Amino acid sequence: MASKKIYILLFFVFLLGGTSEAYSQCGQELLELCYPKLGSYKYVNSFPVRIKKSKKGEPPSVMKQSMVLNSGTKYRFVVYNAEEFEGNLIVNIYNSSNLVGTSYDYSSGKTYESIDFDCKKPGVYYITFYFENGKDGCSICLMGQKEWKAQ
Repeated sequence: MASKKIYILLFFVFLLGGTSEAYSQCGQELLELCYPKLGSYKYVNSFPVRIKKSKKGEPPSVMKQSMVLNSGTKYRFVVYNAEEFEGNLIVNIYNSSNLVGTSYDYSSGKTYESIDFDCKKPGVYYITFYFENGKDGCSICLMGQKEWKAQ
């Protein structure tokens, strides 16, 4: 079990360490800093996000990912933003057409570092990533899961 985690970590060292842009904290360090935020959740996937500042008057650039999520599973998405970039990553979770989870509180304008999502209906979900106000940003989002029983 521990060796599997080491192999996964080494894979991401290789994957994230190969970026052509040299930023002090935009790569492997983000993974290492974010991983403890999963807490008791089992690591499933990571999403490195590097988006440059949007041009004036244009909407923020968005990175999209589709995933199959299972009912009876609780998912946690945790974010770690590189300190040298001003952008705060916003993560949205959609089912076929509705927003079912977000790291952004639209009423207060506050961005959160994690989302816990209790999946009650299995299927394809769409995860979107973008930086608040189209700012320049580099972040990582880790996804974890654990089983639960819906009541």
